[in-house]
Amino acid sequence: MDFQVITAELQTWVTERIIPGFSVALMTGKDVQNQVSGDAQWQPTPAPLRPGMLYDVASLTKVIGTTTVFLQAWDQKLVAPEMPLKRFLPAFPHATTFRQALTHTSGLEGYIPHRDDLPAPELKRALLTQLAVTDEVDAKVVYRDVNLLLVGWALEQIYHQPIQTLITQQVLRPLGLPKATFQPDPEQCVPTTYDPSAGLRRGVVHDPKSAILGRHSGAAGLFASLADLEMFTQYFFGQKQASAWPDHAQQLTRDWTAHQLGRSLGWDLRRDGKGRLWLYHTGYTGTFWLIQPQSQLALIVLTNRVHPQPNREFLGKRDQLVQRFLADGPDGVTNES
Repeated sequence: MDFQVITAELQTWVTERIIPGFSVALMTGKDVQNQVSGDAQWQPTPAPLRPGMLYDVASLTKVIGTTTVFLQAWDQKLVAPEMPLKRFLPAFPHATTFRQALTHTSGLEGYIPHRDDLPAPELKRALLTQLAVTDEVDAKVVYRDVNLLLVGWALEQIYHQPIQTLITQQVLRPLGLPKATFQPDPEQCVPTTYDPSAGLRRGVVHDPKSAILGRHSGAAGLFASLADLEMFTQYFFGQKQASAWPDHAQQLTRDWTAHQLGRSLGWDLRRDGKGRLWLYHTGYTGTFWLIQPQSQLALIVLTNRVHPQPNREFLGKRDQLVQRFLADGPDGVTNES
C-alpha cells in the first residue's frame, strides 16, 4: 500500500466526518513521506490543522514512555520481566509479574464504584488492592490501563520520581524528541472533546483516570507531534543513537506471552503478508502506529476521532486500513545502518 493510497483513504474519513483531520507519516528506511490535512476542530468554531501541532496520543504514552523506562531499568538490572510487581508495591496482593502486566495477560479485573470521581490517592489505592486475578491469567490478552499504571508505580518506587517525570527525564529529553511533553501549551494542541456545558478540551488529557492521577499515570497523558513519533521510530531503525535508548528494545519483536498470544512487552504484535512481526499500538483518541524495525518500515497516523465526541465508526475503518497495509507486505530496507 503506497502513501497516496493511505492518504486518500484518510481523506475519505475527513470527507465522511469520521475525523476532523489527520497527520500521517510513512517511513521506509531514511525516506519519510508525511502529510497534514483537514481541521484541528469543528466545534465550537472550525479551525485548521497546522503542521507540528501536538496530539493527546493517549495510550501511545504506554509504549513511548512507560515501556521504554521499564526497558532502561532492565538494562540496569533493576528489574526483569518475571519479577513480581509486589516486590516494589507491597500493597498489591497478587503475584503478577512485569511481563504479565506489560503483555496484558495479568488476568486482573474488578469493578471500582465511582472510579472517575475518586481523588488520586484513593484511586491508586483501589487499583492496587481491589482487583482480582481471574483464570484468564497467562491464557488471554485483556487490554487494561491498570496493567501499565502498575508498571509505572513500580518504576516510581525504583527511581523515586513520578512516572511522568521519569519519562520526561529518561526518554523525551535524552532522545531529543522535539515537542513531546506532559505539560503542553494548549494553543499548540489538537483539541479532543467538546460539548456546550464542559467546553473544549484542549491540552488536558482526555483519559479520566490519567486526568485524576496526573504525573503518576504511565498509561496516558503524553502530548506529541508527528515529528516526535518519527524520531522515536528512527531509534528503532538504528538511524539515531543515544545512551538512553534501551538495549532490550531489540527484543520487542517477539511474543512475550506464555502461550504465543501475540503481545510483546508493552506493544501489540501483528504479522504481515511476508511473515514479519510488526510492533503495533493504538490510542483511544484516534492514534495508531506500526513499526517493523528490522525492515525499517513504519506507519504513523494521528487523528482526534474523539472530536467533538468519540466516533465509533473510526475503529472499524482503522482496523481495515491496518489489515490492508499489513496484507500488502510493504517492502522495507534491510541494508542500511
